[in-house]
Amino acid sequence: MKIDSISRKQSFIGIIIVLVIVGLVYGLYFYSQRNPFEAVKEPILNENSISSAPQVYISSNVLQQGDTLLINIEGDDLESEISGKFGSTKIDFFKLDNYEGLVGITGIDVKKESGKYNLVIDFSGRNKFEKEIEIIEYEFPITELLITEELKEKGYTPLRIVENIITHENVILKEIISIHTPEAYFNTVFINPLGEIDIVGAFGNIRTSGNITAQHLGVDLDALVGTPVYAVNAGVVRFSQNLNTYGKTLIIDHGLGIHSLYLHLNEFKVSNGAKVKQGDIIGLSGNTGYSIAPHLHFSIKVNGSNVNPLKFIETMKK
Repeated sequence: MKIDSISRKQSFIGIIIVLVIVGLVYGLYFYSQRNPFEAVKEPILNENSISSAPQVYISSNVLQQGDTLLINIEGDDLESEISGKFGSTKIDFFKLDNYEGLVGITGIDVKKESGKYNLVIDFSGRNKFEKEIEIIEYEFPITELLITEELKEKGYTPLRIVENIITHENVILKEIISIHTPEAYFNTVFINPLGEIDIVGAFGNIRTSGNITAQHLGVDLDALVGTPVYAVNAGVVRFSQNLNTYGKTLIIDHGLGIHSLYLHLNEFKVSNGAKVKQGDIIGLSGNTGYSIAPHLHFSIKVNGSNVNPLKFIETMKK
């Protein structure tokens, strides 16, 4: 009787193990087969040859504030000029090693009004591709704008921080990121700026202190002072300067209106005008400026739009 009971238990355990293994195999197969562009795959009809008509793939037709829209065009004949617009924003198309055909990127600004916008791609004489993209509002968490005793001793107050950002530092940065280099300095997808990613300050959080409000337009990543910071892609350094609130700040122009920003650095490893390759050490993380603790503030701007930088990197992967 006892032996039979043990045998039944062993059989039952064996069945459970088999089911778990089957589930894992099926899950891995399903994951390997998934296509990040399954949301929309539509052909551009060509009266002469439908079989060779370009195919337009988009990352999603429903996006949140702060998201990135990626467009991939595949086809036999993409040599002719292709132009695109999302609402009133122009889209550049370029080649990327990880994709067939052409790729276009546009950012959904963190404060972009929700609603439906038209994506239009003109194939220079052939039929246009048109798709309605919905932008939905995202309720960003409200957090406290903290000031430590050490920062207070240095003269930081919520009012001074916000006034300095609005009237001085953002004015400087806006001039830099308004530069639109017509070609891409990069030919592959972006990588993370640190070897390990641990978010300690989320993108888009609305930080308040009394009636003082500021929105966090990047992500804060945990990093000890002196941690190597990497260029997320090839580009040209457009700015490396110490600012009162943002601390030691570095900006890389990647071309096509895409810029990456690295704040609160302890040390610069490159200077203005330097050409960098993806993965180059561009600085060491620090605790400069208005910073509660050592970390890296990392941002991505796409034609001036403030997007979630980690989601931008993820969206570009295929």
